[in-house]
Amino acid sequence: MARRRSRHGAHEEAHENHERWLLTYADMITLLMVLFIVLFAIGETNQGKFNKLHDGLAASFGTPTVVDGGQGILQGSQNQAPVPDESHEAQVALARQRQQQLSAAREKEQMDRIRALITAALAKKGLVDAVQFSSDERGLTVNVVTDRVLFDLGQADLRAEGRNVLDAIAPALKGLPNHVTVEGHTDNAPISSARFASNWELSTERATTVLRYLFGHGLAPSRSSAAGYADQRPIVANDTALHRARNRRVAIVVMSMTSQTPGQDPFPSVATPVPGA
Repeated sequence: MARRRSRHGAHEEAHENHERWLLTYADMITLLMVLFIVLFAIGETNQGKFNKLHDGLAASFGTPTVVDGGQGILQGSQNQAPVPDESHEAQVALARQRQQQLSAAREKEQMDRIRALITAALAKKGLVDAVQFSSDERGLTVNVVTDRVLFDLGQADLRAEGRNVLDAIAPALKGLPNHVTVEGHTDNAPISSARFASNWELSTERATTVLRYLFGHGLAPSRSSAAGYADQRPIVANDTALHRARNRRVAIVVMSMTSQTPGQDPFPSVATPVPGA
């Protein structure tokens, strides 16, 4: 009996020793769970605490630890491109828009001042009716009629009255930072003479004649240009003698600082262009 009991006791002791690995396994699982909880908590904290854990693990294991990444578990690596700040971009766009509006307001004030100076100077000479003003995206346009003012009909030599008109306009243009272009225009009546083969030559020489005169009164050549358009850009239809007289003009354009390159801007025409000579 005693022998049988001893064998049974030995068997129970061996059975108990065989299952002790479960305790070790449970301890390991618990430690892993604690480790992941700590890592999760670190992922929700700042970069300083993450660096402390990095240094602590390196000191504990005695080898460099490969623990790197973003500020959170789901935020990716540090090499990830930064997310643009939409609020900052909106503020920059708003500031740019305000600056453009301010520049446009200042430029309008300048154009109004130029117009007032020219009008006052012409009024002193009794020549207010000799010019017409208009404004568009290109800038301020001073249209000077040619008939019996700047030139005789079919000619490109300045009249005395034309010089008086230009003398009143020139001081307002002197020293401007804006580009100034002088444009010659005719009606659709064909011309053919020993001096001018067509309206293109006539309009071009009239423009350059006015430009050279303005050079002598302080207009900077580096900020100036001239062009002739014949009858291709009328302001009214060439259907009456009065309208044809209005189309025979020289336009002095003070270009807007924000406009395109002179000569490339669209020309706002009131009437449909008619075929030229």
